[in-house]
Amino acid sequence: YCQVIEIDVEKLEPVIAYPFLPSNGHSVSQAVSDNIRVDQVFIGSCTNGRLSDFKVAAEILKGKKVARHVRLILTPGTQKILRDATKLGYIDTLVDAGAVVSNPTCGACLGGYMGILGDGEVCISTTNRNFVGRMGSRSSKIYLANSAVAAASAISGYITDPRSL
Repeated sequence: YCQVIEIDVEKLEPVIAYPFLPSNGHSVSQAVSDNIRVDQVFIGSCTNGRLSDFKVAAEILKGKKVARHVRLILTPGTQKILRDATKLGYIDTLVDAGAVVSNPTCGACLGGYMGILGDGEVCISTTNRNFVGRMGSRSSKIYLANSAVAAASAISGYITDPRSL
C-alpha cells in the first residue's frame, strides 16, 4: 500500500437515494430539510433483509409506534432469518410497533406482492432499486435508505435521521 487512510465511519452521515436512480444520492439532512412525507416503509427483501437489519429496526422501534398514516412492511431475506429474528424477539418488537411481516419473497421490491404503491404514494425502502414504477404505480416515488433511516422514518412519518431520535 502507498497510503493508509483511516475513516471514522461512525461520523459519516447516512445517504438516501432519491427517485429514480440508486445513484441519485443525497445526505439524510437534505432529505430531512426537504420534509418528505412517507406512506410506506419497507425493510427487507434479498438486500437489507438480514438479521442485522431487523436488529437495528427493532432497537429503534422498541416501545414506539409507527405513524398512523404509515405502513411498515418487513420481508426477511430467508426463512432462517425470519426464524432467528423471531427467536431473538425482533419480530415481536416490530409487530408491537405496528409492522406487518411477509414471507421471504421479492414482493414489494418488484411491485408483485404486499406493499405495492398506489398513485402518488411515497416509500422509503431498504431495497436496491427505485426506478419508475418499480414498486407499483408509475407516479409513486421510492427513496432508498438503510434500515436505521427507514425505522426512524416509520415513527415520524417523514424521512428522518435516526441520529436525531
